[in-house]
Amino acid sequence: MDRIESKPLHLKSDKKIIDEYFNLVIKKELNIDLNVNAEYMVVQNIVSKKLILVKTFSDNTLENPSLYLLLSSLIQQINTDSLTKGKIITALEKK
Repeated sequence: MDRIESKPLHLKSDKKIIDEYFNLVIKKELNIDLNVNAEYMVVQNIVSKKLILVKTFSDNTLENPSLYLLLSSLIQQINTDSLTKGKIITALEKK
């Protein structure tokens, strides 16, 4: 297994690469330049104690159904661990 793939995604310290990945996917899928930094935040789930991403969408995101759905989906992929650090790094290297 690839060394990067085996490293877990740490939401706080890897926020920069998560932002870059979200920006890349949004640009590729919707041709929108968006600074996603304020569109979500990292918080700790009070029950599971796990770090998760929580939507803090701006009015622009809320008013654009395609952007809302795409960004919601990306956040869900991170929260369910279906999007790994290795996949993110590979996608960023290919851009």
